[in-house]
Amino acid sequence: MIHTAKPYVVGLTGGMASGKSTVLATFKACGVFTVSADDLARQVRAQAQVQDFLRQEFGSADPAVIARQVFANPQQRQALEARIHPLVWQAAQKQLDSCGARWAVFEVPLLFESGWDKYMDLTLLILAGEETLSARLKERGLTREDYIVRLKNQWSPAQKAARADVILTNRSTKTDLEQKVCRLARALDTIYG
Repeated sequence: MIHTAKPYVVGLTGGMASGKSTVLATFKACGVFTVSADDLARQVRAQAQVQDFLRQEFGSADPAVIARQVFANPQQRQALEARIHPLVWQAAQKQLDSCGARWAVFEVPLLFESGWDKYMDLTLLILAGEETLSARLKERGLTREDYIVRLKNQWSPAQKAARADVILTNRSTKTDLEQKVCRLARALDTIYG
């Protein structure tokens, strides 16, 4: 039987290279309905009117060019977010409202910074250890300097931890993290299912 009411929504967040993508993919593999704000943002940025806005505002629609500008200039970051965030939120609501699941996971890198945590039924923070950060950054082609610049635009792990309902640590192997997520999915299924 398909559930027709709006689902309980777990807001998933964490710092850069904390393991959010792995956690989201694991929830999905466990049969949970998932939505990624990053995926929706890419879809929004591909829209013709948004491309026009990006070229006008930043001189380019290339994400790398825009990232360099917005992480160096808070006013440009705010202009970008003011244009993109409402469209991402609208797309996410549409997917969540029509998913037919009793509960879902919505991954939002800036969940607390954007204030979207107030729309979540539960917030889940992924905290990664510094010992694995360098390897994750290298996989993404980011330098430590890139990471530090971007980190200045996010809340600290302590600030996020103070707001999160559940904190999942990612300080071991990918398998360990996946096992934690599967156990959490079973628990949430019991609570929300």
